[in-house]
Amino acid sequence: MKFGKYLDAEQVPEWAKMYVDYVGLKRAVKSIAGAIANQKLPLSSERMSLIRRTSEYLGYSSIQNSGLSQLPKSISAPSTDLHLAPEETTSCCSDIAECSGCGHFGRIVSASPQIAMNMSAGNSGRVATTSMELAHGANIKIPMSAQDTFTEGIRMRRGPVANNCISAAEFKMVLNSRLPQEQEFFELMEQELVKVNAFFKQKQALFDTRLEKIRRQQQMYDEMLSSEVNIGLPRYQTFSSARIHGLRQTKVGRRSTNSPPNAQLRAARTKIKHAILELYRGIDLLKNYRILCYTAFIKALKKYQKTARWCAGTEYYLNQVDTCYIATSDHLNSMAFDLESMFVAKYADGSRSKGMSRLRVNAANSTSGHQGSIFRSGVLLGLSGPMITRAIYEANLLSNEDRVPYHQQLLQIYGSIFLVLLFLLLFSLNILAWTRAHINYRFIFEIDPRDYLNAWQFLELSSLFFFVASVVFWVNFALHIDHGSYICVYVLLGVLLGLFFLPIKTVYWTSRWWLIRSLGRVLFSGFFRVEFRDFFLGDELCSLTYTFSMVLMLGCAGNNHWSNLNETCDTTHWWSNAALLMMPNVFRLVQCIRRFYDSGDAFPHLANGAKYSSTIITIWLATTNQIVGGSVWKPIWVTSAIINSCFTSLWDLLMDWGLFEDRSKHRFLRSELKFDRAFVYYMSMVLDVILRFVWIMQISPTFFSFGHNVHRTTISFIAALLEVVRRFVWNFFRVENEHISNCGNFRATIDIPLPFNFADGNSSDAASVHTDSENERTGVSALALVSPNTGALTTGL
Repeated sequence: MKFGKYLDAEQVPEWAKMYVDYVGLKRAVKSIAGAIANQKLPLSSERMSLIRRTSEYLGYSSIQNSGLSQLPKSISAPSTDLHLAPEETTSCCSDIAECSGCGHFGRIVSASPQIAMNMSAGNSGRVATTSMELAHGANIKIPMSAQDTFTEGIRMRRGPVANNCISAAEFKMVLNSRLPQEQEFFELMEQELVKVNAFFKQKQALFDTRLEKIRRQQQMYDEMLSSEVNIGLPRYQTFSSARIHGLRQTKVGRRSTNSPPNAQLRAARTKIKHAILELYRGIDLLKNYRILCYTAFIKALKKYQKTARWCAGTEYYLNQVDTCYIATSDHLNSMAFDLESMFVAKYADGSRSKGMSRLRVNAANSTSGHQGSIFRSGVLLGLSGPMITRAIYEANLLSNEDRVPYHQQLLQIYGSIFLVLLFLLLFSLNILAWTRAHINYRFIFEIDPRDYLNAWQFLELSSLFFFVASVVFWVNFALHIDHGSYICVYVLLGVLLGLFFLPIKTVYWTSRWWLIRSLGRVLFSGFFRVEFRDFFLGDELCSLTYTFSMVLMLGCAGNNHWSNLNETCDTTHWWSNAALLMMPNVFRLVQCIRRFYDSGDAFPHLANGAKYSSTIITIWLATTNQIVGGSVWKPIWVTSAIINSCFTSLWDLLMDWGLFEDRSKHRFLRSELKFDRAFVYYMSMVLDVILRFVWIMQISPTFFSFGHNVHRTTISFIAALLEVVRRFVWNFFRVENEHISNCGNFRATIDIPLPFNFADGNSSDAASVHTDSENERTGVSALALVSPNTGALTTGL
């Protein structure tokens, strides 16, 4: 694989702008090659004299004796071949500079396995998340120890500064006599070197600050855990030093040697542990950044040498790269070693293998190498299609209407279930598109990068649920069960809920548990600080209100023993049905209020809350129109629906997708687009606005069914299906916009809120420790504790 593509695939997406502009450097080299190829006239006598004087000053006697044919190739000899043979490079060096290092540039580049990026043509293009994974993908042999040999490899191959061919003043003097394109190349190299060094220092300083905070937090936690008495509220149990000592002497395999005695300390321990894991991941990302940037500089210089054949200048700038901060700093390795030591000692029972396996990001969860998941998904979906088709055909036969008089209600219930399962299948396509566009959805949703589902695994899980539903649906209608077929609905719900909640690892339990906890956070909106995944999942539920209404239908049918459902279970005329339809929007309204409470920003949070309030009012007016009827409520409902559709459409395009940016190079869009083709955005904009007005179908069903008499329940299902499609399209650009926001702030890691906030900056002699403001606003209870070594403190646990 070409290094440019490798760099694009393996870079941290949020830091993309801070990597070396390798494409720009290659373009500059091509410009040099073009200038050399186009230069056909002999040099002027003035320029020739300047070159000779400069060469004599630097001691390059070979130029004096060689004549015009032996001048630097960038000046005298046109050449379009960018790939010189090894002997040509050696000849170039011997002609231009008589020093020991110049003729070995090619061997220097390939001498260190930490620098030679041997690209594999079979690389899948996925983004590496750790330096170990990056090294593995680039065939770089880095030991499994914490301290990689990147800087050691540079020092081993770098000679003393005194061995350099020329000094800085000499380099500038010769550079002024060379082509303007070469001067522009080295100016760009200098700009990129300054940029990457500054960014590397900034991120390293940030991680160093976080490491110091974690050290202090861990020290405070250890002091609290080992103190003789924890004084707090009367309901908390105290432990003697003997009891604490007993806890620490517990063997591995029973209770952990560092298990805290109460829930508050356990919560603090969990937060510190997560902070260590996230910081270690950030350090690995920065190692990734350092390796790729350094390699980009080396490869750009190598391309320049093959083109311009000025080995003295190349060797000079190679030394500049070798001696810059990003190449020589060992502090990143020492930080990683400190974190590893802390994690192994405190959270892995002293087992280094166990600790390192937990710290390192698993490289197995790539978008490739899951042919088994793809094959199983194809088989399950292929079997599901014919069964669903046959079941729908049997359900609509006239003979089945007498045999299953409630088949219409059954179809509505099955339809609500299949809407959710279809939504999951479509979401796997969202994940696939985000991955290929290098959109870091794992970071956005705060998914553990060490344990997550990629697109194909998510598709496999969704296909399994879809296949189970298809089998039960087929059994219900195609096997001619005369009576009691409604039992299949309860069987299906039991199996699906069992598969979803069953804590078995073989069906991706950790990912299902993440979704269960996220749904719980939505259900209890207002009690937790709202993160992106919370309001994103709330928006997804707003598009599944049809399924919420079917819960009422199922309860009514069971209460009436599945008889006379047309008369007794017309839920569209129930106020409780309106309450169920409003529920997801109520969750989102509460989240908006909570975000306003946490941030104090009226816009956009209260404005967003007004949007959901308008949706709630529209649903209530629609139900009022259904129940009360008459000529008064319908125009009011239609007016409210029009206002709500306009409001939500504008919010989608302006706020959620971030379009219509001022002075954008893409008309009506954004300057930065992660998906390749702009027309996709225009089509999606039109589709989103149209589908926001899909409720119009319910006003005139006959018109939208082209004169056919279609039942209103069918129209409702079609409208719900179109809403799922709209949300599927919305997902692409909502997550893309969030990713672009993260890229603008260079956010690739999460600063985990820590349990203790030190007031005076001294962990061992702190006079007071008060509750972290972010933790306090989450509604988590605070416990006042006193440590004999630190005095009074308060910890939000």
